[in-house]
Amino acid sequence: PKKVTRTALQNAASVAGLKATLGVRSPTCSLSDLIGPQLLVVFGSHLANNQPMTTKYLHYAKKHGTRIAVVNPVREYGLERYWIPSVASSALFGTKLMDEFFQVRVGGDIAFINGVIKTLIALNRVDQEFIAKRTTGYEDLKAALAGQSWEMLEERSGLSRQEMERFALLYGHARSAVFVFSKGLTQHDFGVDNVKAIVNIALARGMLGRDKCGIMPIRGHSGIQGGGDCGAE
Repeated sequence: PKKVTRTALQNAASVAGLKATLGVRSPTCSLSDLIGPQLLVVFGSHLANNQPMTTKYLHYAKKHGTRIAVVNPVREYGLERYWIPSVASSALFGTKLMDEFFQVRVGGDIAFINGVIKTLIALNRVDQEFIAKRTTGYEDLKAALAGQSWEMLEERSGLSRQEMERFALLYGHARSAVFVFSKGLTQHDFGVDNVKAIVNIALARGMLGRDKCGIMPIRGHSGIQGGGDCGAE
């Protein structure tokens, strides 16, 4: 029988979630797209520790005016400020990375994302034209969210309605956005659903198929990342 490695299992949720929703298993954008979007959102990933190479891209993203929002149960200080050896100024003084922090409960990402989309719908900040032309199931999602109370979403996400609305306003006014996620989302029994939720929030505002927009799963090792980027998984 074919041996299934631990690394493959760790990435299976990302592969399955992206394939089921978008039809592709690999990132929808390249690392170069991290430089230039108005908003970069990091879900469940400590990039500075696990993929320090990406911090160089984040450094230049900040130079281009990108705002970085982190959604994570733990406040990772390496994502607040990081000293990047290959950038002289950063090696000396460090680079401030994180602009906004949203401290979700462990396993609370889906509730958080649902609360954000619920707010986007209420504020009419979804991309109706993109949704009509490029997606299916929006009305089902809209109905499901209408049936989810704010009390339930707050309890499950670990964040207040005001915090979810704050994120929605931040995202709702961004003309371009890239979503980065890693094992903090995928290493759950419901990891596939976590990935599908990321796809939902990206599709809600048409943040796919455009320059400086997309979804970027970050794997645990450079070789695995490269294979995923090439669509080899």
